[in-house]
Amino acid sequence: MAAAEVSQTVDPKSVDWTNGMKKAPRDVAWYQNTLNRVPDIAQQIFREYSGIPDDKVLDHIHRIRDQAWEILPYPCIGVFRFLDFPACLSPAYPEVLSRVTAGETFLDLGCCFGQDIRKLSYDGAPTDNILGVDTEPRFLELGYDLFDDRGRLKARFYTGDVFAEDFLIEHRGKIDIIFLGSFLHLFSFEQQKAIVAQLVKLLRPREGSLVFGRHMATEEKGGTLRRNALGWDLYHHSPDTIIRLWDTAGEGKWDVESTLVPYASEGWDNGVNWQGGSDVRQQYFSARRL
Repeated sequence: MAAAEVSQTVDPKSVDWTNGMKKAPRDVAWYQNTLNRVPDIAQQIFREYSGIPDDKVLDHIHRIRDQAWEILPYPCIGVFRFLDFPACLSPAYPEVLSRVTAGETFLDLGCCFGQDIRKLSYDGAPTDNILGVDTEPRFLELGYDLFDDRGRLKARFYTGDVFAEDFLIEHRGKIDIIFLGSFLHLFSFEQQKAIVAQLVKLLRPREGSLVFGRHMATEEKGGTLRRNALGWDLYHHSPDTIIRLWDTAGEGKWDVESTLVPYASEGWDNGVNWQGGSDVRQQYFSARRL
């Protein structure tokens, strides 16, 4: 497939990913008018991977961000959180980079602009065996504009619904590593069980197959908490609930590790009170097949 193509697989109809929000207001707590400082990782990638001069980067980011905001006003877009490149912040990333560099297959589920795929490429991983999936094809196209790599990035991008019976059916049993960035917390525990079942189908049925990622979390009892970002009921995992989720995976045993860190982002300047304040945590997790 040519690098600039986006493969159409499944029309995502089983979930209203917008939660009914069709407009893009800017008078909300999760829209930050300006990015006051480009995070160091992002500056390096735009300079050295994308070839965008330092003095052009800020305007470039704002232009793409505002286009994306008009498509779907997600908090990760409104507060520039896509500039975190979250996969590389995970404790599992050094292993992931080594394995992908050695030729293993990597899937970024809910990839948005494909920013973590670009970070892998920047860090030296070949992109021939890298896949990205999102429900919104316009985000995938904006990713090429954001990173100015149309025609040279070899990763394959798809649109699809993780709840569809034939989700990525052609890749079942062929994926070594799956990344879930700010993804699981959008769903109830029962929905997450269905997602895990899909992930197990995609992963190679062998020791070492890996799922890792990050999401909102709590040090207390995990559960669903109402927040005002798009009106979603966000599921805040705890160290116990992420283990309990993977206990439902079946087909063998899984070693689950997690760590809680402050919920923060380098590019924010308006705090996180709209997400629950200082009580909110972020959980990095990994689930490895034994």
